[in-house]
Amino acid sequence: MADRFLRFASWVFHVFADGELVLLDARSNEFVLFDRDASRELVDAIEGRALSPLAERLCDEGTLQHALSMPRLNRSHAPGLDDFTWSESIRYKARHHASSPSAREVLAAGLTLAKICFLLKCVSLFRLLKSSHGKAFSEDPAKATLDREICALIRAARWLPCKVACLEFSLALRERLARHGVNGAVEIGVQKYSFMAHAWLEVNGQPLGEPEHVVRSLHRLRRSE
Repeated sequence: MADRFLRFASWVFHVFADGELVLLDARSNEFVLFDRDASRELVDAIEGRALSPLAERLCDEGTLQHALSMPRLNRSHAPGLDDFTWSESIRYKARHHASSPSAREVLAAGLTLAKICFLLKCVSLFRLLKSSHGKAFSEDPAKATLDREICALIRAARWLPCKVACLEFSLALRERLARHGVNGAVEIGVQKYSFMAHAWLEVNGQPLGEPEHVVRSLHRLRRSE
């Protein structure tokens, strides 16, 4: 039975942490958290041991698909966080990347943020995340450049009528740094209880504008390999 294994569809990001699966459907931008029993059923189906009604339903929906070999589950042993918020991330950025961007830089940052907010309403997150992954290696941004771009985005976000949180900010920062020849990847992590998702930008595996303990402590979502 060459197709007895299952894998998550390409648009599904997942993490298996503490015996529970968390999924992000990047087409509908929805998270799903499965309890231990449901997670065990899905892991058994993915690894070819047993196909439960839950797994069959996810196959019918397209969330799970047949695979020729056993996929590698994205397992996380991160410690987790307590009550981390986007406002805490903003305070960290403002404190560690202080700069005085010009009015022109703030305007450009505002236009980029507005564009990202528009795209998130019209284009699937899967498409945006896929396009955000650049080269495997990139030159690190100059500190002065990073400081100006982060501060310009923070200032511009105050004047925009659309919601700007970690995802919008990270995608916009990726685009702003790309103009300087820096290729970054937007990462998403979760904590399960109470549930929280957080996005940030990395270059060469290093987070930009984020406390290191945050990205180490969150369970990172990944696509099936």
